[in-house]
Parts: sequence; structure tokens; C-alpha cells
Amino acid sequence: MRLKGAQIFFECLKKEHVEVIFGFPGGSVLDIYHELPKAGIRHILVRHEQGAAHMADGYARATGRVGVCLVTSGPGATNTVTGVATANMDSIPIVVFTGQVPTAMIGDDAFQEVDIIGITRPCTKHSYLVKNVNDLALTIKEAFYLARKGRPGPVVVDLPKDMIQSETEFRYPSGEPVLPGYRPTYDVNMRQVKKAYDSIKQSKRPVIYAGGGAILSRASEELRRFAELMQIPVTNTLMGLGSFPAVVPGPGGSKQPHPLWLGMLGMHGTYRANMAVTHSDLLIAVGARFDDRVTGKVAGFAPCATKIQIDIDPTSMGKTVPVDTRIVGDCRDALQKLIQLAESDPVKGVAEARSPWLNRIQKWEQ
Repeated sequence: MRLKGAQIFFECLKKEHVEVIFGFPGGSVLDIYHELPKAGIRHILVRHEQGAAHMADGYARATGRVGVCLVTSGPGATNTVTGVATANMDSIPIVVFTGQVPTAMIGDDAFQEVDIIGITRPCTKHSYLVKNVNDLALTIKEAFYLARKGRPGPVVVDLPKDMIQSETEFRYPSGEPVLPGYRPTYDVNMRQVKKAYDSIKQSKRPVIYAGGGAILSRASEELRRFAELMQIPVTNTLMGLGSFPAVVPGPGGSKQPHPLWLGMLGMHGTYRANMAVTHSDLLIAVGARFDDRVTGKVAGFAPCATKIQIDIDPTSMGKTVPVDTRIVGDCRDALQKLIQLAESDPVKGVAEARSPWLNRIQKWEQ
């Protein structure tokens, strides 16, 4: 069927199961807003475009789905940049649709024209400028694919006014997009997992350092199970808080601190967490990128520890802190495989072996 770009926009959102978008109307996107009442998608009107980007970010964090916002050209687009940068730093999947002047006027310094692609390039996974209405559906499909696949993040799609108004034959692309050079690794390398497990078996003072990747991969249950199985204390980054239980049920329905919980790490963290990492002989980073708020002076961070890093983003491996074992892939898959090894090749007397280390940590807590 032949549809206008504005109609294709909403058809694509429905194909991606989008239920809500956050936005603020303006001249270059009015044709999209004219189609909104017929689209069957809830729209949250914001007071400022920065709010739209932050709301899409918050929605993605709360639901685990891709957040979507729609803004106009020029100041509407530039007002989203802080929200885009936030989503990029925290690996949050959002797609930001921005209006743009007609393609024939791009580069002429037209009214409310900005190079939003150039502006957001350093703080997005990818940015698209739609130059042909025939490419609109595929571009939107790729944008959602990129936002959610691998290490999640923000994608910007810039929509010139004439692309929104143009008409073409609509057919939503089937199958998963094929993007040369972008093939995220989900299944971890078993050889690297076995190498990591050998290091864990030999360690006397291990610590698990879990970040936002543990939450994004929905690995909380696996993280708890592996930590308890191997009796390894756990600390979290700010983004990783909630991936490990700080408290557990106690007698009579009460709550008591989890015996392996160290609290948050870093300059705003607990004394016991920082001391445990400093004196550890093995540090297992699960979906964490060794942020400077955590490490402080890199040369003095966990100076005696062998370091294992598990992350879906290969560019994060050893980027800040050199690591000894790199496991590229989904955190949940890696922890599941470590649990399998721990169950098939258990460490005898692991509770007794860890007791001196946990007692030492308890003294730091006191």
C-alpha cells in the first residue's frame, strides 16, 4: 500500500511494538503529529525536549524496552543532546526521532537547521539522516535493532520534512537487519570461561564487581546463585545496584544483610567494598567498565588482583584497566556457564576456604 512518510513512521513503530512516545511538536514534524490521533500509540507531551529524551531513557530503564522520543528540528533536536549523552554513557536503548529542514535546503543554514547527525555522532551508537523515503522503513528497523542489540544505546534518526510528506509503497522489511561490521557476540567462548573458572578455584580473596551489564542482561539470579555457590563477596557500581540482594529474609519475617554483600564500590562506596577490592587476589568484573569514580588512580586499583572481565562490548575490554581474562558476550550466558562448571567441578570445602576472607571483610565493615 502507498503511504506518506508520516504514516510509515507510525506503521514502523507499531511493528516494533512501541506503545508510548515522548515528544513536543514543531513545524518540521507537524505532518507526523497530524497522524498521531489515528496511530493508536500513546503520546506524552513534554514541556521541553530535554524532558522527552530523559523520559524515554527512564521508560527504557523501567521496562527494559526501547524508549522513543519525537522532537522538531533545530532547538528541538539540540535540546535532546543531554538525554542522548546520558543514555549513551549508561547503555540505555532509546531512539530519538528529530525533524529536519527539507533535503534541498540542508546546508543552506535554513530556519531551524542544525547538523544533529554531526552533533550527536560522539554520543550515539549510530545516527541516520533519511534522504530517500524508500529507505525510511528499513532505517527505522535498523535504528531499533541497533538500540537494543549488543551493548544497548541511543540511536538518532533525522527526518527531513519532505521525507515525512513524500509518498511511497510501504512494506516493512522482514527478518533481522544485516549490518556489515556489527555482529554482537552473545554466546561466550567456553575456553575463556574455563580459564576464568580455574583462576576462581585457585583464588583465596576473590571479589565480584558487577555493573549495569548484569541488569541489562537480566543476570541478577545467576549472579546471586554463582556468588553463593562459590562464596564470593559482591560489590556493585551505581548502575549495577539492584543486581545483587543487599538483604535476605531473616527469622520471623525480618530482613538481614546478605552475608556476601559489600555495598557500592568507589569514591561514594563503602569502606568494606573498597578495602576488599584493594586486598583481593581476584576481581571478576561482570558488565562493568572500570569507571574512574570506581577506580580512582588506576595504578592503585586492585593492585594484587588477577582480573577477569565479562562484557558484551569488546571495545570495553581492558580499555581502562588491563585484564588477564576477557570473556566477550552476554553476562547472563557467562554466569550460567560458570555455574555449570562450579556444579560439575565443585571446590571442596569452599565455605571453610572463604571463611578467613569473609571474616576479614566483616572486620572492615565494623
